[in-house]
Amino acid sequence: MQELSFLSQTLSFLILLIICSFSYLFSKKTNFPYTVLLVLVWLLLVPISSIPFFAFIDDFQLTPDILFYVFLPILLFEWAYNINYKNLLANWKSISALAIFWLMISGWIISLVLFYSLPFVWLSIPFLVCLLFWVLISATDPVAVLSIFKTLWAPRRLTMLFEGESLFNDGTSVAMFLVILWVILEWWTVSSFTYIDWIWKFLSMLFWWILFWWFTWVLFSKIIWKINNSEEVEIVLTMLLAHLTFIFAEIITEIFPFLPISWVISTVIASIVIWNYWKYKITPRVEVHMQKFWEFFAFISNSIVFILMWLILSTIDIDFSHFILPLIITILTIMVARTISVFIPIFTINVFKMEQFIPYNWAKLLSWWSLRWALALMMVLLIPWAWHEDFEKILAFQEMVWWAYDFTIKDFLTVLTIWSIMFTLFVKAPLTPRIMRQLNLDKLNKLEEFEYEEWKILASLKVIEKLNSSYNKSYFSKEEYDNLIIKYRFKLNESINNIKTILWDKQDESLILIRKAISLHALWIEKQYLKELFFYNEIDEHNFKYILRKIEKQMDRVEHDNSQLRKISNSENDYDIFSQFIFSMYKKTSTHIDAYIRNRARLIITRKVIKELKNLSEIDFWFDVSIFDEVIDLYKLFNQTAKEKRLKLLTEHKVSINNIESNLITKSLLKIDENVIKDLFKKEIITPKLYIKFMKDIETDMYSDLKKYS
Repeated sequence: MQELSFLSQTLSFLILLIICSFSYLFSKKTNFPYTVLLVLVWLLLVPISSIPFFAFIDDFQLTPDILFYVFLPILLFEWAYNINYKNLLANWKSISALAIFWLMISGWIISLVLFYSLPFVWLSIPFLVCLLFWVLISATDPVAVLSIFKTLWAPRRLTMLFEGESLFNDGTSVAMFLVILWVILEWWTVSSFTYIDWIWKFLSMLFWWILFWWFTWVLFSKIIWKINNSEEVEIVLTMLLAHLTFIFAEIITEIFPFLPISWVISTVIASIVIWNYWKYKITPRVEVHMQKFWEFFAFISNSIVFILMWLILSTIDIDFSHFILPLIITILTIMVARTISVFIPIFTINVFKMEQFIPYNWAKLLSWWSLRWALALMMVLLIPWAWHEDFEKILAFQEMVWWAYDFTIKDFLTVLTIWSIMFTLFVKAPLTPRIMRQLNLDKLNKLEEFEYEEWKILASLKVIEKLNSSYNKSYFSKEEYDNLIIKYRFKLNESINNIKTILWDKQDESLILIRKAISLHALWIEKQYLKELFFYNEIDEHNFKYILRKIEKQMDRVEHDNSQLRKISNSENDYDIFSQFIFSMYKKTSTHIDAYIRNRARLIITRKVIKELKNLSEIDFWFDVSIFDEVIDLYKLFNQTAKEKRLKLLTEHKVSINNIESNLITKSLLKIDENVIKDLFKKEIITPKLYIKFMKDIETDMYSDLKKYS
C-alpha cells in the first residue's frame, strides 16, 4: 500500500508537470496569460479528479515541508539572482522605506480597518488574526511584474525598486508572520517579558542573517576556490548554497531560539552574492548555463505550486458566497493602504533629496502593483492543521476569542489569501500593461532608443559581412544573394534614418547623448573582450576583477552623466562597500607579474575598442564623426600607456616576463586549436570520441595555472 501511495504521488507530480508544460506552450503560442490559463486548467482538473480512474491526479499535495525546504529556496534564489548589488545599494533608502518601515505602517492600517469593518458584514475577526492576514498578504512576488516590465521596456531603476522592495519585504513579512503566529500559539502564557521576547525575535530575524550569511558565504567560497573547471559541480554548489543556507538558518533558529535568523533574507543575500561575486569565480562557461538552470527550476516550482494551490482551495469546505462582501472590503483596504505606503515615503525621499528623484508616475505604478503569490500561500500552510501537534493551541485560541464559525482560522486565511491572489491575476495583471502605457512607462528613453538602433546597425553590418563572405564562397546563387543583401541594406538604412530622427530635435542634448552612447559602447567592448581573455585563461581571476571593477565604475559614472575618468579622487559615488569587503578578505600584494598581465590585457582590449569604433565611425550616422575621434583618441592614450608600461616591465624583469609571455601566447594559440576542432567535428571529419579527447586536452592546457612560470 505504501509503494502504491508513493507511485500514485509520483504519477500525480509527473502528470501535473506535463499539464503545466503544455499549458505554457499554449500560452506562448496564443499570447494568453500563463497563470490565468492554469486557473482554467484547475477548473477542469477538479471534476476530472473526482472520477475514480483519474483520482490520482491530486495525490501529490503541498505540505509545509515540501513548500519551504524544496520549492521556496529555489524561488527566492531565482528571484534575487540577477540583482546588481550596486544598484541595490544606490536605492537602499527607498527600498528600506518601502519594504520595512512603511510596510508595517500599512499593515496596521489594513488590520485596524478589517477589524472594525468586517463585523458590518457578519464577520467578527480577532485583531491578531487581522494582523496575521496583513503579513500574509504583504509577501509579494516580483516575477510576474518583471516579466511584464521586460516586454514593455520599463525603466531599469523602476525595475530595481520593484525587485528590491519585493525581496526584502518578503523577509520582513515572514519575520512578522512568525512572531504573530507565536503570539497566537502561546497566547495563554503571555507576560510582560513575552512582548520584549517577541520584539527581539523580530529584530533578530532581520539582522542576525548578516553573520550567518558571512559564515556560509566564506565556507562555500573556500570550497569553490578549490574546484577548477568542473561545471556540473559548480552549478550543483549554487543549489546547495540556496537550500543549505535556508535549512541551516532554520536549524540554528531551532537550536538557539534566542537567536532566530531570517532564512528568507539569508537565501536572498546568498543569491545576490552568487550573481555579483561568484560568477567571476566559477568557470566562465558556467555563467552561460547558470541562469537557464535556475529559470528552469523556478518555472517548475512556480507552476507546480500554482496549480496545487487551486487544488487546495477546492478541498476547503466553505460556502464562498459568504465571502463576497468581506473580500471586496479586504481588497479595497489593501489597495488604499498600499497607495499610502508608497506615496508618503517616495514624497519624503524626493522632498528631502535623500536619493535620486523618483518620478511620481513610478509611484502610481508601485501603488497599483503588489502581486500576492507563492510565499503568502506558504505562510498560510505554516499555520498548524488538524493532527498537527500545535493544532490544539489553535483550537484553544479560537475558544478564547469566541470564534463562532464552522471553519478554522487557517481555512479563513487560506480563502482570503487565495482570492486576493486571484484578484491580482485577473484584474491587476491584465491592466498593468495598459496603466504603464497611460503613464508613459513603456517607452525607451533617448539613450536606449539610440543604443537600440545602434545595435541594429551593428547586427545588419555583421549579417552583410557574412553574406558577402558566403557569396564569395559560392554558398548560394546570385539571385539569392541580391534578395538578401537588399533586405539587410534596407534594415541598415532604416536604423540610420531612425537615429537621425532621434537626434533631430535638440542639437546640444543630442551631442551629450551621442557622446554618452559611444562611451558606453566602448566600455561594453572592453568588458566583453576582457571576459574573453578570462574565458581563455589569459588573465587570472585577481587581475580580471581588478580591471573589471575599473570598467564597471567607468560605466556607472557615464550612466550618471559624469566623466568616464574620475577627476576627483575618493569620490563618494565610487565607494563600493561590497567590493571593499570582498577584496579585504582576499587581499593580495600585486607583483610585477600582475602589473604585466594587467597592462597586456589593457593593450589587447583597447586595441579592439579602437578597431571597432573606427569601423563604426565609417557609417553615416548624420552627426559629426569627431565625437568618435574623441573617444578613439582617449583609447589610443590608454593603449599607448599600457604599451609603455608593458615594455618597461619586460625590460626590468626579462626572464620571468618571457616565461609568462610564452605561456600566454600558447593560450592564444589554443583558441585557434579549439575553433579548428569544433569546425572539424561539425563537418563530421572527426568522430565524437576524438572530439571529446581533443577538447579535453585543449581544456587541460587552457586552464593550467597562468603563473606557473613566474
